[in-house]
Amino acid sequence: MPDPTYKLGKLPRRDDDRTLRLATYLTPAAPTPPPAVDYGAAVRDWGMLGNDRVGDCALAGQAHADMLWAANAEHVQLGITTAMVLRAYTAVTGYDPGADGPGGNPTDRGTVLLDALNYWRKRGIDRQTIRAFVEVDTHSVEHAKLAIDLFGCLYVGVELPDAVLPRGPGALPDWTVTPDGSRDRAPDPHNGHCVVYAGYDAGGPTVVTWGTTVKASWGFHEAYCDELYAMLSPAWLRHDPPGIDVATLTADLELVAVG
Repeated sequence: MPDPTYKLGKLPRRDDDRTLRLATYLTPAAPTPPPAVDYGAAVRDWGMLGNDRVGDCALAGQAHADMLWAANAEHVQLGITTAMVLRAYTAVTGYDPGADGPGGNPTDRGTVLLDALNYWRKRGIDRQTIRAFVEVDTHSVEHAKLAIDLFGCLYVGVELPDAVLPRGPGALPDWTVTPDGSRDRAPDPHNGHCVVYAGYDAGGPTVVTWGTTVKASWGFHEAYCDELYAMLSPAWLRHDPPGIDVATLTADLELVAVG
């Protein structure tokens, strides 16, 4: 049985025609991504940030990305707390911690990632905001590598198979399985989860989840990732990254932004 102290919380993806896509803004100057990067190594303590109690993975992932950018670009360990993340979870989803009871909390319903991303752009946790976000092709490993290298990390939605769900305390299993026709390895929309890719190598991405890191394979990524976003962080991007038409991206964002 999966360990109930490891919560999930990503709701099914919401498609929106206004969502901008990275491929649209790539130019011939886009560099070849290096063989490996590890931006997560700069963060000393990721923290569970409430995802052992409620399904706030989308907001915990947001905080983890903020921590990564600050640690690498500003050499600061952000003091984002569980209370801050839970307040953001309330703001985005209507979660009410006071509604908890013997049968669970009916307001702990999880998060649509697009809702979390729009909150991040407008308000953010502890005022850590992003300038814009773009969707990355989940089937392009090269685009995933390029986006991690240029933007520092990726914001990721996965439909986890039962085979990798934690079964108890201790080290998490590597995310290296792929579908084989069994129910245990099938993508499960009931296991929706939000994580951050904080680096990669030839074998696959480094995943930040549940307060720690897990090694994944590129085969796992292609099989179970159903949402993938790159964010323009003011802390990370002191200058526009090479190979990305940021001026057009920013202009297009203003055209489609709501509120």
